Amino acid sequence: MPRTALARLAVLVTVCATGLVGQGAAHAAPDRLRIARTGTDAVVIKVPARNDTLAVGGQLRGAVYTWSQGDPPCDPTGSTLYAGHAWRAGNGVADRWGQLRRGDLVRVGGCRFEVTRREFWPARRPMGSLYSVAGPARIVLVACKADDYSKRTVVFARKVAG
Repeated sequence: MPRTALARLAVLVTVCATGLVGQGAAHAAPDRLRIARTGTDAVVIKVPARNDTLAVGGQLRGAVYTWSQGDPPCDPTGSTLYAGHAWRAGNGVADRWGQLRRGDLVRVGGCRFEVTRREFWPARRPMGSLYSVAGPARIVLVACKADDYSKRTVVFARKVAG
């Protein structure tokens, strides 16, 4: 196959694949999740779910994970979940999420979210209730509790203008 035909085929495959997964040119660079209070500045990595569990990767610092089939954070309705690692040694991206308070700001995907509440859940509690395609736009941050791995830090934040 001539080089120009291969180049055209590559462009066609890229355009088709982009349309199928819903990612346009505006999403070429990965989103970042930023929280000033905790010093969080992490790339968002999209991962699959396995057995109703988000298949998070092993990167402790600098990355948070979200479901690859989930809605983007700036959708007008529903919730987007982000999972990060907390580590007793102090080198996890989510080590300080337990310090978040009502009113703290989280930025992701070009949108701003304001923390509405923080809870500590038993690690065995199902997380399915955190996912929703209805209701107001929100994000949910989930991580192990840095000082007690039998618990999860769960932070809820609603989308705000600006």
